[in-house]
Amino acid sequence: MKKNLLALLMLLVVLALWGKSPTEVIEKAFALENGDIKQAYKIMKQAKKDYPDNPDVLSVYGYMAGFEAKETNMFRALMLVNSAISAFDKALEIEKDHKNARLWRGILKINLPSFLGKVPDGIDDLEIILQREDLTLEENMQSKFFLAMGYNKTEQYEKAIAYYDEVIIINIDEVYVEQSKMRIERILSRE
Repeated sequence: MKKNLLALLMLLVVLALWGKSPTEVIEKAFALENGDIKQAYKIMKQAKKDYPDNPDVLSVYGYMAGFEAKETNMFRALMLVNSAISAFDKALEIEKDHKNARLWRGILKINLPSFLGKVPDGIDDLEIILQREDLTLEENMQSKFFLAMGYNKTEQYEKAIAYYDEVIIINIDEVYVEQSKMRIERILSRE
């Protein structure tokens, strides 16, 4: 019964998205992002099948898979993270300067446990992103915040503090500002 219901739900998703452009599918997934990440992920999983060479679809799939990984068990989360990274990699093979693929891949890798060895790659991605001139203020702030996290994880504390300070100066998101202040205090208390 549960499998039949799931199959019916997937059929409805496919029918609802049939004939829609990649942009329309992405907009639909982002509209669901805060309310139903599982459904947003399913939409992008299907879109990835329908548009396997579209770097925007691949990057949004990776983004949604990363969020879906937070909502599941560790084994499935690892599979989702690997799938997300593969999608980001493919998007960057197709379009080497794809902003979202590089930004989101960097953030995802920095958020992974250090023992997986992906944090330095995430740092590299975000250093490249910060060289772009087309970043929004929010993208700039997020890049600097997560770059600071990466430097902190790799024990490059001076660089971490410098980027946390920049997030505080940008001051467009109270959560990031407070997190930056708290993380600076933690680093300084180690000395």
